[in-house]
Amino acid sequence: MKTRVWSLEFSFSRRLPEEWEAERADFRKLSGTEGYCSPEAAGVIREKIREMGCWGLHFLDTGNYHYLTKFFLEQIREPFCLAVFDRHTDMQPSALLPLLSCGNWLLETLRENRYLERVLLAGPPGEDLRQAEAQFRGRVLAVSQEVLGTNAAEELLALPERCPVYFSIDTDVLSREDARTNWDQGELRLDSLCRLLGRLGEGRVVLGADICGGAGPDGQPGELWEAEQINSRTDSRLLKCIDSLIQRR
Repeated sequence: MKTRVWSLEFSFSRRLPEEWEAERADFRKLSGTEGYCSPEAAGVIREKIREMGCWGLHFLDTGNYHYLTKFFLEQIREPFCLAVFDRHTDMQPSALLPLLSCGNWLLETLRENRYLERVLLAGPPGEDLRQAEAQFRGRVLAVSQEVLGTNAAEELLALPERCPVYFSIDTDVLSREDARTNWDQGELRLDSLCRLLGRLGEGRVVLGADICGGAGPDGQPGELWEAEQINSRTDSRLLKCIDSLIQRR
């Protein structure tokens, strides 16, 4: 394996196989990060991410920290496309304070990142996607949860030719057979996700990827053990899939 692997730890320490030689960034003592990211915390995290760069595979803790993707995308200085697999749109306007959050990071990225040409958003329910497509017509291609697991999905998952791509995956897009998370989940199977990633990555530069999801530190010991076993298998499978795509650079 040649892909560089990072684990960014905020709420729990992800168990990754030793042979991956993953580098760890421990933010567990940093305040202002749970779900929402304070400006002070954002400064600390950005400084560390500048050291990492966007290339490689980054594990981002639970879905509460999906906003970290925005910081990795800020490292890209060329036109690129973004493929997001997620049960939620992550395009909800801030209800209270104008803070970056796991619920609005994609909205803020579309507004601020001048290098981002197209977003493929796959996995949320169709009703939730209609508003996103209308707001960013021509920049957001949406594929609903209802379509994602069907044969038609492969034909709909299209990005401009030769556009470099960054993958961002929240494992809550997967069924509970393949992932256990602290959010409501979709119905996509892991085999289908790997097949779709391969199709999207074929013939183009893969700039990097991140994966968030997991059950976090709360719950009963037996439930956490089962979740850890399921999630570890899924992490390993996704790493192998993404590693093969990044190696094509």
